[in-house]
Amino acid sequence: MWQRVYFQRLKQDLELWIERGWVTPANAEAILASTRGETAIRRVPQLLALFGAVLIGFAAMSFVAANWGELSKLTKLSLLMAAMWAAYGAAFLLDRRKHPAFAQAAVVGGLALFGANIMLIAQIYHVNSGDPGWVLLWCLVALASAWALPSRPALALAFLLATLWSSWVPPVEGQAHWGFFLPWAVALILTLRLSWLSGFHLAILTVFVWAVLNAEPLAKGLGCERGEIAALYILAALLLWIGSLRVSARSTRFGMAMEGYGIVVSFTLLWVLQAAPPESHIGTAWVVLVVIGLAILGALAFGELRAGHLTLRDVMGLGVLAAAAAFYSALAHALPGAVPWTYAALFIALSIWLVAYGANRKSRFALNAGFVAFAGEVLYLYFETLGTLLGTAAFFALGGIILIAGAFILTRVRAQVVKAVDDGGTR
Repeated sequence: MWQRVYFQRLKQDLELWIERGWVTPANAEAILASTRGETAIRRVPQLLALFGAVLIGFAAMSFVAANWGELSKLTKLSLLMAAMWAAYGAAFLLDRRKHPAFAQAAVVGGLALFGANIMLIAQIYHVNSGDPGWVLLWCLVALASAWALPSRPALALAFLLATLWSSWVPPVEGQAHWGFFLPWAVALILTLRLSWLSGFHLAILTVFVWAVLNAEPLAKGLGCERGEIAALYILAALLLWIGSLRVSARSTRFGMAMEGYGIVVSFTLLWVLQAAPPESHIGTAWVVLVVIGLAILGALAFGELRAGHLTLRDVMGLGVLAAAAAFYSALAHALPGAVPWTYAALFIALSIWLVAYGANRKSRFALNAGFVAFAGEVLYLYFETLGTLLGTAAFFALGGIILIAGAFILTRVRAQVVKAVDDGGTR
């Protein structure tokens, strides 16, 4: 969350807590004073140190490159190896002397020099520096560095290198690259150990990148089309969404992040199923995965219902969303012409349900996502249908009226719902 947004949200929450007697005005002022500008000031030295470490890494590589012909192989390796171990040694000493920002920068510098050493060794011994194995080795060293210090920048680099390694591995016909999840799982464990929310976001985003890169191999391996893969991804997003409810009981920050990604991905892919040309080629493996996914979703949703985290209406909404994904292929096969209109109606209905879900869960993100989804779908249907039926002038005139009226209505409704949510406390 951006610092300014967080600060504004904190001010609103503190005002509500003062009204309810949970926080005194004096304590509220102390909380705001401790928050105002502290994070930004604390991060400036860290950022400067990190940039400095990166520049030193580039300087070492530039020096070797500029004097390539004059230096022997042993000298080249010795210079970069000595610089790399000096950086790691500096990181150890700085960490022991309680200078974490500079220790983190030294680790980043050491990792940058390690990558330079990989390229140098590959050039000296005429080895392909683009071999994915080198990237995996770099990723493992980043993971080891992240665990030893511990280092959040090294952990972020490990996530990125794991994704890069997975994308560089030569594809095998009909097989996704599942090896990506080995270093990714280790990085995720370290992220949870450090309780690092930004790293948790990065973990989820790198999985999304993997899912996009491996959509076609998954489709071939499961004997289906891309639309069926999108439906399968919706079920996975719903698992993330429902799982967030249990995680929120232990960590609200991580639970909210999971819920947000689950909402965005599931509704985005549901819209894709509506807008994409219907395709239907069902493989047995795909059917088995869908059945397993539905069974797990049903069990989790029932457990959250019993725990009081979900209402029956919420379970029904999630069930409709899961059914829309599970039965997409059957509908596309039987009535392909009915897919766009059926899923448009479902999208509008589920958008309205998402607003109610957000109000019930006191979640502004879910509430706003529901309004955005509803407004976006109305605009899409307008441009998709009326644009071919009306003349240019009538099309723009009617569109302007709809937009103004819709904006007015949505603003009024959203203000009322947000007020109701704020009166009950926000997440």
